[in-house]
Amino acid sequence: MEEAAAIFGWPNYYLPFLMRAGHLKPLGKPPQNARKWFATVEIERMSCDPDWLDKAIRIVEKQIQEMNRKQRGEEQSQKSLAP
Repeated sequence: MEEAAAIFGWPNYYLPFLMRAGHLKPLGKPPQNARKWFATVEIERMSCDPDWLDKAIRIVEKQIQEMNRKQRGEEQSQKSLAP
């Protein structure tokens, strides 16, 4: 997974977002917590496809925004519960 992220020039934590969305599929059918493997030829092909990259970045940005929104919501709930 680290090598795939390096080919894209992205941090490692982007790839799980793409896999959850079904936009990036590992080889075989690995269990959720198993190491993921990807075909280098496919990763290189996707890294040269502007449409695929555009959609991938949109997916990642949306997921990160949702995570941040949830985190802010929890922080605000805890602040409102404080005496």
